[in-house]
Amino acid sequence: MIAILILLVISSFGQQFTDLYGDYLGQTPPGDTPMVFARGIVSTDYQEHGAPSFSPDGNEVYWYSNRRPGPENKEWLSFTMTMRRENNRWSAPYVAPQKRFPIFSADGRRAYFSSARPHSDTVQVIPPDLDIWFVERQGDDWSQPKYLNLVARYPELRWAGVGSVASNGTLYFMSYRLGQPDDNGNNLGIYRAELINGEYAKPELLPSCINLLPFLNWTPFIAPDESYLIFSSSRETPKADGGDLYVSFRQPDGSWTNPVTLGKPINTDQQERFPRVSWDGKYLFFSRWTPDHDEDVFWVSSKIIDRLREKSNIKK
Repeated sequence: MIAILILLVISSFGQQFTDLYGDYLGQTPPGDTPMVFARGIVSTDYQEHGAPSFSPDGNEVYWYSNRRPGPENKEWLSFTMTMRRENNRWSAPYVAPQKRFPIFSADGRRAYFSSARPHSDTVQVIPPDLDIWFVERQGDDWSQPKYLNLVARYPELRWAGVGSVASNGTLYFMSYRLGQPDDNGNNLGIYRAELINGEYAKPELLPSCINLLPFLNWTPFIAPDESYLIFSSSRETPKADGGDLYVSFRQPDGSWTNPVTLGKPINTDQQERFPRVSWDGKYLFFSRWTPDHDEDVFWVSSKIIDRLREKSNIKK
């Protein structure tokens, strides 16, 4: 299966990849209108399941792709792609050695990811719980994965899907909302967990203005300073549209403003999800369903966030 996967990926990129130099794979920066990011390299005919995750120094990027069953592959294939930059030149895309999609810490020394792998060679959770794991930088490589043990310590979560991490280590992630009705299968909630003395405290469910029932609210991105949260929600979209992107601003007392839509042309009649702002704060990445390419990655200037902040009369 691994050999088939590698051959499929090589054949997909072999005719499209050329030498790339500079920031963000040398792509032309967008303005206020979203553009497909790196067509034929990151955005392909596969389903790009999430926005790309760039390292804080801009020299690594990871993204996650799904390939639906077809003539060449009888099963659904999922894989993490990566590229690295050395001397300002990007490598060709290749399948990451381990199947994980990392979310970098602000210093780039740690990367978080979600996995249902067993917690040890001898202990297998049945059924496996999706929990949050992390690896730490060791030279040009990473340490062995370690798990945060959130689900075992707080079993009411049932599972934990990583979303984003602030500069101080605070995690924002997805899980089930304990005791809440499962309307239309949308029983998901966005949680916040503080890092205290090297261990994550009991996660708190964000307020109902963000986790608005009975709608789908998920795929959170938190600003490095926790000043705003962007997430996908179906609260104002028709059934055929799985959700739009919204932003909520965190106030000095820790409360959150009512979320506001990022509006057109970022939001469309297709589902937008997996928002992620680049570490330099310049660009918003997200994924969108597209008729011809399944799900593509888009990027756009992040100035919309500042404009909505000013419109909401929130001080930066």
